[in-house]
Amino acid sequence: MSDQLSWDTLNKRQQTYLQAVYIVDQEQEAAIKGEGARGRWNNTPASEWRWLPYNAAGAALLRRIQEAGYRDEGTGSTFSALERRGLVLCKYKPATLGGPILFVQITRAGRKMIRDALAIAPARKLPVGQLKKWHWRALCRAYVRADRGMGYDQDTGDGFGYVSWKTCLRLRDYQVKGQDKALIREGRRGDQFALVITEFGRQYYRDNWQHYRDLYPDVDAPHPETSESEKAV
Repeated sequence: MSDQLSWDTLNKRQQTYLQAVYIVDQEQEAAIKGEGARGRWNNTPASEWRWLPYNAAGAALLRRIQEAGYRDEGTGSTFSALERRGLVLCKYKPATLGGPILFVQITRAGRKMIRDALAIAPARKLPVGQLKKWHWRALCRAYVRADRGMGYDQDTGDGFGYVSWKTCLRLRDYQVKGQDKALIREGRRGDQFALVITEFGRQYYRDNWQHYRDLYPDVDAPHPETSESEKAV
């Protein structure tokens, strides 16, 4: 992309199309992350799921552009102009019926231009070692379950939602400065397999409860003092 290229060098139609691609791209990313938070992991790389169909039935991108007041006339040339500027990528795939389907993917340069133009701050990355929301929720369940342990790949109806094996692996393989510091461990309760919180996991919960309480207030995380007193009864 040329150093001279800026948001103002695009015409209104090009700006509208690029913004529509950005919005649908972000909606797709949010949907993928939301599914992961519920334990339904999608291993498809972003380089594949970021391709957005334009002229397919029910395509969100087509709907966005039409709602902005534009129709099919000039669509090909508009996306081609954005592609020449390095703001999007385009490809066509044959359709079962009718003409080929156009797929569009916004580039990093395209996302940066939109964010700069509309003053959108990029998503903040979590600090190294900080648990994501679904990891913290799983640790809360492990803490409450204590030595009874917990299962995985299920929602046991206790308010902590679905916990996937991949989430458990994150807790089991947790590291601090390159050293293994498991938050949970694999164990058994009778003849049943269970995942049990470790002593480090209990300490981590106690030490970081307020931090995660502020970060994820909708997660039901019992106060450690209350939980410990209940377990002692």
